Amino acid sequence: MAKSRVDNHLKEDASEDLVARLLPQEWVIRKLHPDYGVDVSIEVFERQGQKIPTMGEFLFVQLKATDSLKRGVEPIRPRVNVEKALDLQDQDAQHELDVVRYVVDSDTIDNARLMGPSTPLMLFVCDLTDSEIYYVCLTDYYDKIIEPRGNDLSTQATFTVLIPAGNKLSDPRSVQVMRFYATRAKLYGMFNLAQFQYREARSILKDLANHEHVKKLPCNFDTIDRFARRLRAMPVWERDIPWALMQSYRARLDLIINKVDDGTLDLILRGIDEFLKGDDKALTPLLEFYHLCSVSWEQFSAIGQTFEDIVREWFLPTMMGQLGSGEEPYFREIKP
Repeated sequence: MAKSRVDNHLKEDASEDLVARLLPQEWVIRKLHPDYGVDVSIEVFERQGQKIPTMGEFLFVQLKATDSLKRGVEPIRPRVNVEKALDLQDQDAQHELDVVRYVVDSDTIDNARLMGPSTPLMLFVCDLTDSEIYYVCLTDYYDKIIEPRGNDLSTQATFTVLIPAGNKLSDPRSVQVMRFYATRAKLYGMFNLAQFQYREARSILKDLANHEHVKKLPCNFDTIDRFARRLRAMPVWERDIPWALMQSYRARLDLIINKVDDGTLDLILRGIDEFLKGDDKALTPLLEFYHLCSVSWEQFSAIGQTFEDIVREWFLPTMMGQLGSGEEPYFREIKP
């Protein structure tokens, strides 16, 4: 008898076609064969005039297809930061969330754990009946839900993942959300650089703020200038991702760089000369620049903490995640 195709092959083809339809046509989807927990990689490209350069960003996806999607409503309970304590699920639910339930083999989830938070593994569940794709980040799901709730995947072959029903690839915001996940490695690189700079800048800024160290001021000023330009050069600042804090801090870096370019060092040096002659107010440019830089790098160094505390839960079926990314009618208060 001749070889024949099976329904699973047809479903795989249909799901891959659906992914291609719902994502920008400029993005490149590559099927991995053989696959060991990652079905496809997706490379992000952006149109820039007549050119379509790669952004150096990738999504790694476990792609599943079904024509019998299971839905439900999940109570969402308040909880503490799960990086500090386990999630005991012992609080009364204040909200509820429409979810899609999908059974995933434990090996796939463990693969997401092994890939680590800087390389998120996405789960795409393709609803072939409604031509829709639901997504969730398995890497974040493990770190923020499975592990904190004490689930031992080594003792079970499968695990039921709850995907917020609003996590639809057809949603207009989904492309921006996929960029958000694809830039994860760049974000972690920026966090690391900001932490390094903050540790170095603390001693530099102490000298910078002290007029008695005027001989060291040009060198220290150059270092701060170097730090600002290096951090601003990180490519993640230019990406269209749903995190308003990034835009605010980008503006802060631009302000520091503009002040350097506008001759702030000369203004500070002249002010010190006037201060030594008896004009107490002449130190204002020095103190203002010190305050701007001191506050800025303290905040820059905390970006990674904010990401871990709050942002990594976005698009997950948790209270913090849905407060940051959920929307009605899928996420709602439970009426008394």
